Amino acid sequence: LVSPLLENKPSPVLLGLDLGYFLYGVDKQPSSTSAPAYKTTFQVFTINAVGRLRPRLIRGGVTPFIDGMIGIKTYNATTKIDKNLVNIIFNDDQPEIINDENDTGLNYGLGAGFYTNAKNSQSPGFTLRLLYLFGDEVEYVVRNSLEINSSGIVTFDTARTNTNMFVIQLGISGASLKTLLTSE
Repeated sequence: LVSPLLENKPSPVLLGLDLGYFLYGVDKQPSSTSAPAYKTTFQVFTINAVGRLRPRLIRGGVTPFIDGMIGIKTYNATTKIDKNLVNIIFNDDQPEIINDENDTGLNYGLGAGFYTNAKNSQSPGFTLRLLYLFGDEVEYVVRNSLEINSSGIVTFDTARTNTNMFVIQLGISGASLKTLLTSE
């Protein structure tokens, strides 16, 4: 997040970008006489424009904030051959990705939190944010429904779901970029 006024003066409004990644499961299928082992990874990617409203920055204190965001959320299920180190080194000419399913929908949310501010700009602080993300209904691959026949054809069940979610984020905030670039 950056101030729209840049370094001219502090601003109660910050604008920026929020990227998110959630892993919600991995399914594995053992190898058989006609097929190698497979691994399906289920994940969610988000990218949002963020606006943050905060009161005056307090050095050495706690600063509360409110966030608003809008962007996209992609549900993904990727099935790969579950390669081990030997397969990777000797590249046994099997395609790595067998199937990739995606569905993308609108994502928007509201959040509130606080961050601590170090007394000097070179010490880290901490941040806590509670966020509720609303979203479109999306289609997803049902876990444990994927099957690959001996010809390599992938079949699976799909379902639709609401993508609203509650997120708790705990983080570390560092020194400002300007301080890091100008310090010796």
